[in-house]
Amino acid sequence: MTIWIRSLIISQHLMGTEEIVLVHHTDCGMLTLDEVDLRRSVESRAGRAPPFLFGAFSDLEKDMRLSKRRLRSSPFLLKKDRIRGFIYDVKSGGLKEV
Repeated sequence: MTIWIRSLIISQHLMGTEEIVLVHHTDCGMLTLDEVDLRRSVESRAGRAPPFLFGAFSDLEKDMRLSKRRLRSSPFLLKKDRIRGFIYDVKSGGLKEV
């Protein structure tokens, strides 16, 4: 389970959060990484592969839609009907809802 889902579970169960807003941003470093290459690099230096995925992606909108689907399918979240996702453009300062 990724840290951000863990934090949302805690927020809903302990603080009563009822809405979720995700914000991805342009020029994200995760856009430049290759999951397989990164895992191989870490494994070669650490002596074993990490027991988790880093979550590298190549398409912001596709990853946002995937992130929202993951949240909606989580059995641990209490409120899943108000999940919104945005992409923040770091150059223009604009937000685009996905």
